Order: sequence, then C-alpha cells, then structure tokens
Amino acid sequence: MYAIVHRNAEKCSASLQELGFEIVVVDPPVKQSEIRGEYLNKYIHKEWCCGADEFIKLEAYSLRDEEIVVHLDIDFAFYKPLDHLFDAILYDKDSKEGQDARAALELERPGETLPDKIGAFITRDWAQVAPGKFPPGYQAGFIVARRDPSVREDLIEIIKEGNYTDGWGRGYGWSGSGHSGYVGARAMQGLVAYYYDFVRQNNAVELNQCRHNHMGMDILYRRGGLNFTPRYVKPEVIGGCRSGLDYCEDCMTTDFDKIYSVHYTMCRKPWQCMAKGAKGGGAKGGTAIDLNIVNLDHCHDIVKEWHKLRSEVEEKLYKITGDDAIRDGQKGAYEKDLFMGHCSEDGNAGYLSIMSGKKEHLPRLNEMY
Repeated sequence: MYAIVHRNAEKCSASLQELGFEIVVVDPPVKQSEIRGEYLNKYIHKEWCCGADEFIKLEAYSLRDEEIVVHLDIDFAFYKPLDHLFDAILYDKDSKEGQDARAALELERPGETLPDKIGAFITRDWAQVAPGKFPPGYQAGFIVARRDPSVREDLIEIIKEGNYTDGWGRGYGWSGSGHSGYVGARAMQGLVAYYYDFVRQNNAVELNQCRHNHMGMDILYRRGGLNFTPRYVKPEVIGGCRSGLDYCEDCMTTDFDKIYSVHYTMCRKPWQCMAKGAKGGGAKGGTAIDLNIVNLDHCHDIVKEWHKLRSEVEEKLYKITGDDAIRDGQKGAYEKDLFMGHCSEDGNAGYLSIMSGKKEHLPRLNEMY
C-alpha cells in the first residue's frame, strides 16, 4: 500500500505510515509557471478539486517496480476482489487465463472489442454528460493500470503544452477534443480522458460504472440531473442514457452484491453522518444527500456497508488490544441501524472517530491482516 502525499501534506502522513502505507512524498510534476498555454496557465489553479496539485496522481503510473497499480481517492472502499482485472492485464489475450479474465469483465458497453494489450481500466463520469454535446470525462477517483512511466511522461508534456481552449462542447478543451466544460475538465478528469481518447487510443477499457467505482448517481438525462439543458440537445435523448446506449443500468438501484467498489461522493462520506435527503443537497448544497441525483435508500445501503467495515475493524482491534476506549466510538445513538453507533447527530460534528481508542494501538491494525 502506498500513499501519494503532496509535499505540503507530509506532516499529516505519519498516521498512514503507522498503518502500513509506504509514504511517497512528491511535488506536483508540473508547476503552474511551466504551463505554456495562456488560458490553462492562468486558470488551472481554480479547477476542482485542487488545480495543478491534483497531478500528483500521475505518480501512480511509475510507482516502484509494481506490475499493476490501483489508484484511488481516499473516500473509497472495496467490497469484491479485482483479480480478473489484474489477470486481463497480466496475461496474453490468447492464453486461457487471459481469455477467462476477459470473459469475466463487466463493461460499460458489453461486447465491445478489447485492446490486444490492455493498459488500464477506467470508469467515465457519465453523470455530467449532455448527450451528443461533449465526450465523457474520466472519473478521477479510480484507475487500474499497467505500470508504465511513459504514460506519466506523456501526460506531463501535454500539461506543459497547455493546449486548452475555454468553452463548452466540441472544439473546446484539450486540443479542441471537447473535453471541457465539466467539473475537473482542466485537471485529471479531462486530461486523462483526452489522453486515452485521442493520444493513446485503444489502450484503456471502460468498466461498468455501476459495478466499479460506484457512486450511485443517476446516469439518465432527465430533469434534476447534472448539466440538464434540454434546449441544447435533441428531444429524443431526454430521458435516455447519457452514454447514448439503448440501455444502461440504473446505478441508483444496483444490487449491492454486484458492486466491486464504492466511491463515496454524492451519497456523502460515511463519516459525514448524513442520513437526511433534500433536493439540491440542502442548504448551500452540502447539508443533505441530494435527491435530484441519487436514491436515498440506496445511499443508506452503501453507507451502512462502510460502517460494517469499520465495526469489523473495531472488533478485531479490540480483541488484540483489550482497549475499552474503542467502545466509546460506538456509543452514538443517531440512526444507529444505519451508522452502527458511529454518529451522535446528523452532520460532520456528529461523527465519533475510531481514534476514540488509544492512539498507540492503531498501528496494531497491521496485525489483523
């Protein structure tokens, strides 16, 4: 396990090191002053989530001597193994192992032709797309990739060139590719999508977004969703899949036993203790689960699964330490069936940290596994 840490956050990384992560402290691979394109140079610092600092994620492509890297944001949890993804990268496409792995893949477009040599598995941010107006961004919280430092170098050169045109739709964005106008377009979400769509084509495979990097978001183009501007699209696409497919799985109701991993975004972070829903996300869009784009019951289901994981960790830690203070983090009475004792009230202030136990016991988490 590696933690890619921005140099400015190095002081905060000691606890991760204690938990068994190898800390990789890096500077952003590109300074804002090195970007030659006028627009990107001037505005990259305003991009969600963190401007040019987000490009530290590119370090994942060259981590040590690992054959495969799985890069995640921190608000992420796995619920099923990914062995078939690894095998599909590692084994030749004509080998039995390679064929079995490829047959087990759950793709966004089932039946599509796969690359002879798979370089990466990604998911797309279809929830932001207006059908036919611009291509989908890369969802930057998840990638499974073949270790390949040349990808990192390619992407750094693209950033330095800074060929990005401000605007919305085809003809704008990275080299006029249309990767523009959506959240993250000037940073990882747009950059990586442009790279795999136009620079290193037929290299990345798009996985079913309801099964991998699951966020539980509405991916149909209808009122209330993101970027819903019906006057700009053909009437026949309204109510259909943002991907343009005739059928797409409804991620707001995907059975949990089909989900490999969850990215806790629009269903809120489990440690935010948000149980209430409201259209628009409540006051200033940040005090409730936004019922315009997710299903409240489904969000409760996936958040509860995270709290089950935490409870499992707490029980194992208690057995090896006997630290009664661990129980203090389980005494919350707010929506106890959902949050399993980890929340005392709705909102961030209600979260009871696993750090309720003695801090010197946390490094013993390594002993559990």
